[in-house]
Amino acid sequence: MSKYFLFFLLFFYPFSYSFSQYGYHRDVLKFSHTFQGGSARVLGIGGASVSLGGDVSSISQNPAGLGFVNRKLISLGYGILGNKSNSSYFGQTLSVENNANDIENISLVLPIKKKDNYLSSGIVKCPECAKLNFGISYSKLKDFSDKKLYRGYNDYNSIIDYFLQDSQGIPLSRLASETKMADIALLQEAYDHYLINPDNELPGSYYSFVGGFPLQEEEINTSGDINKLSVSLGSNIRDKVFIGIGLNFYSVNYKQIRNFRESSFEVLDNTDQWVQEGILDYLNLLDVHSISGNGASISAGIIMKPSDNLNIGINYESKAGITLEEELYSELESKYFDYYFEPEDTTLRNAISGTGSNFANYKYKSPSKITIGSSYFYKKFGFISADIDLIDYSSSRIQSYDFNDFMENKEIEKIYKAMAVNYRFGLEGRYKNFYLRLGYNVLGDPSKNLNDSNSNNKINRKSFGIGYLSKTFTLDITYINLNKKSRVSPYSVYSNQPVADFDSKYNRLVISLGIRIDN
Repeated sequence: MSKYFLFFLLFFYPFSYSFSQYGYHRDVLKFSHTFQGGSARVLGIGGASVSLGGDVSSISQNPAGLGFVNRKLISLGYGILGNKSNSSYFGQTLSVENNANDIENISLVLPIKKKDNYLSSGIVKCPECAKLNFGISYSKLKDFSDKKLYRGYNDYNSIIDYFLQDSQGIPLSRLASETKMADIALLQEAYDHYLINPDNELPGSYYSFVGGFPLQEEEINTSGDINKLSVSLGSNIRDKVFIGIGLNFYSVNYKQIRNFRESSFEVLDNTDQWVQEGILDYLNLLDVHSISGNGASISAGIIMKPSDNLNIGINYESKAGITLEEELYSELESKYFDYYFEPEDTTLRNAISGTGSNFANYKYKSPSKITIGSSYFYKKFGFISADIDLIDYSSSRIQSYDFNDFMENKEIEKIYKAMAVNYRFGLEGRYKNFYLRLGYNVLGDPSKNLNDSNSNNKINRKSFGIGYLSKTFTLDITYINLNKKSRVSPYSVYSNQPVADFDSKYNRLVISLGIRIDN
């Protein structure tokens, strides 16, 4: 990092827009851009079930569907995830695989009030009677399990340039303080490791004696999930109108560990050949970011049958108020080739230190959602079903005393759409007791993409399933596939921003076993 770079920073820094280390407006994508959970049967038809009813997934997706159930139901679903991520970084490609497995769904449906319509003679006994069913369900909405890896030579900059960029203008008394300050803690670590040093000729400015360009690599491990526990009631009125109401409880657990490394610092010699600089052997930066919390919402739905072979369903789910706690900390390691730093008459070798944990408490209010769908049945041979979600992502809100929530909410209004659409299609065919299912599920892009034409958060998911139904049990197996492109930057600099491109393939196998018990 030359002094030319330093003067560039001093000239442009006062006019730059500074972004926080972590933008809380990104929680809209992280916590609200999710697929539907449910049984393997419903996942097999792409989740298009708001108008179907009769499945344990109705408990969480449209409680009116409980009115179709005529038996006690117990269901357990288990999922096996396998993903592969291919990266491209400065012309070098890498692949890494990751596997995980967990419970997808546990559900129970119990009748509270039976509907006895007919006497033994066939005469209608109580045409106005309605039955009432109770359901409780746990389902996984989002699995954060993921692993990414990239590597390549960066001939333009180093993370040290990022440290220099963000340190310009900070008084030396703050940067050199033994007391860790949350807003500049990582820069203080970089200073303590001699990666950035004060320029005595320009107070408040800094330089680095490391001038080489490094081999960079990063491993990103993400874990956690979003789970939904739903308690619902559903009623059947004359087999024409089905209504329901539910209470939903959310739990959020998210953790990301990023391990970034720079090594093999090289410079061009007089013959334009890359040679080892011989000052800094390597540096490692470990970043840990975790979020956990809980929240709740309510839902209400209706399904109507204008004819025997047509269902129309609508479900509304309110905003979910989720209380979250965040923890961030970093650990920096540097190793020099016994470099003698003359200004302080010291020989630099190896050092490891951390920023300490920074905590923030905040509330996230997710957008409400209206789902509309229809199903058409062809005799007893199967059906086709379709749903759409209407979501105002720009109505999401964040509230906290630990950071500037006003600016975060302004970013939400600026970045996200006031009306985004998700849609799902499903097809089920039946032959005797066997079922074949196909599904297609699209999460629409909730962002306006004002500043990045390459950004696209739209996700397509395809599914294929088979099932078997008997009088006492059901067995369903569904295979789900989605491909997703994403980009990651290890740090932010004004020019020649390093970006890793990922092409990830996610495959999931879900198996559900249901027990049917006569009332």
